Amino acid sequence: MKLMRKDILPNERITTFFALESMELRQSRNLRHFLVLNLHDKTGGIRGYLWNEPVESATLLKEKSFVKVRGITKILNGSLAIEIEKIRMAEKHEVDLKDFLEIVPGGIDYWHRKLLEQISLIKDSSCKKLVDSFLEDTVFLENFLSTPGGISVHHNYIGGLLEHTVNTMCQAAFIADMHPGLIDKDMLLTGAFLHDIGKTREMHYEIAREYTTEGKLLGHVTLGFSMVNEKISRLDSFPEELAMLLKHMILSHHGELEHGSPVRPATPEALMLHLIENMDAKLNHLYCHLKHSNPENPWSPYDRYLNTEIYQKKHKKTHQREIVEVGI
Repeated sequence: MKLMRKDILPNERITTFFALESMELRQSRNLRHFLVLNLHDKTGGIRGYLWNEPVESATLLKEKSFVKVRGITKILNGSLAIEIEKIRMAEKHEVDLKDFLEIVPGGIDYWHRKLLEQISLIKDSSCKKLVDSFLEDTVFLENFLSTPGGISVHHNYIGGLLEHTVNTMCQAAFIADMHPGLIDKDMLLTGAFLHDIGKTREMHYEIAREYTTEGKLLGHVTLGFSMVNEKISRLDSFPEELAMLLKHMILSHHGELEHGSPVRPATPEALMLHLIENMDAKLNHLYCHLKHSNPENPWSPYDRYLNTEIYQKKHKKTHQREIVEVGI
């Protein structure tokens, strides 16, 4: 059973598994080599120091991998650290990814079912063909179901993109039904499904949440636009105007140029998509912010994304995510 970082205390002999984020071979003042390792699981990080055969270990270990560590915990320079006695690469069967990245509340299967329910509401044949072309792409679908919704700001856990997409589609269907003369329901639902698909190529998450090279260079908005372009090019007689309007929704869903959209929303569906997905992102961030805030304090710490402190005197209980069947 894995010992989690949050449960590790000073002056203990421990044996457990960590994700090895990075390592650096250094020299002490007496020119003795030692290896510094940055280790973590989903509950926190800890630094490890290896003095026994550090050069050999540096050649045997790989960054962005799982390792098994045995050592003694100590307070070094004011922080908890591990003096490592032995370390090796972990076997795949020895680690559970859920110990290193959180899973969407409710589980992947739950949100996958909800996704299919929302997609079933799309009646336009062209929109349906486009969405189905992604669902039938097994590589895309596997990534889509497990990719986080972000690195840090919102839905930053396995299945986060799936949850964010379903929530956005649920609200899209509700608003479209409320305003049938203003909003094209099929277009809004399709745009809601497509708006963040570029994140499946923007992020890597097996060991830690981090951006891929193309994610850093192109970003998920551009990647999503390119992915939709590619699928549409393979569909017979896809309506040109519909293709343009859907691609506009992807390009504009961040709302403002300074927030990463190359164009601003210029159709009712694009504007609604921006408002809905932005609201869901902020709500998720609010949950996560309050979850890590001390409920005994009347105010939460200042949050840069929300640009405020949050008054929580009436919310003394721990803020827990709940799966509520509203609009689904």
